[in-house]
Amino acid sequence: MSQADAHWQEVLKLAEKHGFIVQAFGGVAVLATHAAQKEQFGEDGYRQIQKMNRREVN
Repeated sequence: MSQADAHWQEVLKLAEKHGFIVQAFGGVAVLATHAAQKEQFGEDGYRQIQKMNRREVN
């Protein structure tokens, strides 16, 4: 198990890089596609999520 957990930071970095993290706290992350983010949170919410992921949205 600890060997698999060693990849967690790698997974989170990729998810952040590509803007999939909706929420993260205490070793748990909620990921969603961009389409799902827009559908669930609207355009403003989507932009906020992408800002949290350190991504620019045009």
